[in-house]
Amino acid sequence: MIYREISCKSALSKSGLPGLDYTLNPYMGCGHACIYCYAPATLRYSGPEAWGTFVNTKVDIPRILEKEIRTKKRGVIGISTVTDPYQPLEAKLKLTRSCLEVLRAKDFPVCVQTKSALVLRDIDILQGFREKEVGFTITTLDDRLSAVIEPGASKPWERLDALRKITDEGIPAWAFVGPMVPGIIDKVQLEELLKAIKDAGASHVMIDRLRLKPGIWARIEPRLNEQAPDIADACRSALFKNDGTFESLRADAAEICREIKLSFELNY
Repeated sequence: MIYREISCKSALSKSGLPGLDYTLNPYMGCGHACIYCYAPATLRYSGPEAWGTFVNTKVDIPRILEKEIRTKKRGVIGISTVTDPYQPLEAKLKLTRSCLEVLRAKDFPVCVQTKSALVLRDIDILQGFREKEVGFTITTLDDRLSAVIEPGASKPWERLDALRKITDEGIPAWAFVGPMVPGIIDKVQLEELLKAIKDAGASHVMIDRLRLKPGIWARIEPRLNEQAPDIADACRSALFKNDGTFESLRADAAEICREIKLSFELNY
């Protein structure tokens, strides 16, 4: 992994995502190295290094944020949208924590999304916000498969434990099951996952399928061919032969959520 320190001209960007007014990304690139990451397509990244092999740290972002926030209209800030705010480097640099301290002082609502249990470190700050929520992305309960597709992220059980602890502290929390990857998730596994998410205290769940954003298959295929060829075959069939996998998973997800009385949103 390559690490660099960079400066930023601005801290907040206008968001086009539902429910978010601004986005805040303390890092560019991510040590979680998820093979399905959509960020390169969103950013139209065409740099020399493969996505997932570098992290640029915006070392001055707390200072820039403190200046910007003085003139910004109050609104919900998404932390983060094209990187994970609690990726491994955050344990040392604490850029996300410093930004949260700035936002808490100005009473801006925050929506945090992560795949890391490191968010538990900042419960003390999050509790000081009048309006806040934390979302956990959880794609599978299988530690081995998680290590294939999202090798740098916290283990699934660690994320579920963090979700439970966050809700126990009175902080609203939800889960994102996405992308659903053929060969990794089926109806049985989906039911186990959704029940675990509900038991951990999530208020609701958002569910999405694997999508063929530019460059995604070129990153996914080699890893799956090497470490999980059966999953690679399932993905090919669903993505390129339109075998009905995604439609079935969509129907299964809705049915399961209704049965266990878990509020849900299908993003496809």
